[in-house]
Amino acid sequence: MGDLDVVRFADRGGRSVSVVLEDALGGGRHDGWYEAEIVIDTGFVSARLPVRCTDADLADLTAFLAARAAAEEDGAVPDGSSTDWPEAGRSAYLRLRAADPFVVEVRDPVQSGVTVTVPLHLRDGWAAGAAHRLGRLRAALADGGCSGAV
Repeated sequence: MGDLDVVRFADRGGRSVSVVLEDALGGGRHDGWYEAEIVIDTGFVSARLPVRCTDADLADLTAFLAARAAAEEDGAVPDGSSTDWPEAGRSAYLRLRAADPFVVEVRDPVQSGVTVTVPLHLRDGWAAGAAHRLGRLRAALADGGCSGAV
């Protein structure tokens, strides 16, 4: 996972969906928005899609990851619940579904109208690790930038 990864969902089969900040200088924030890119790599589909998010969106994703980590630690069976990140309707977004396997849908209703569904067999402890890394990235962004900081 790189310094600018907001989140990376990846399995042993080589499939992944990542969200990566585009500009580390000054935190990549412009007029309250972070410019980022959704990167899909499944072997069948490789694509990149621009996405914008805010500090509130990053906080929402942190809360989702923390809740998934707590459920995993408690041994809870994935219940099929889902969340959209960032909030649906503004731009491309991810629909994250806690299932077995975990499912990431990349939805682009604004530009292309295409949805890509990626089922992932995530490793144990993935959510806690992702929440920790996102927390470090958010702290670096709050300090005014993240080039080499996380």
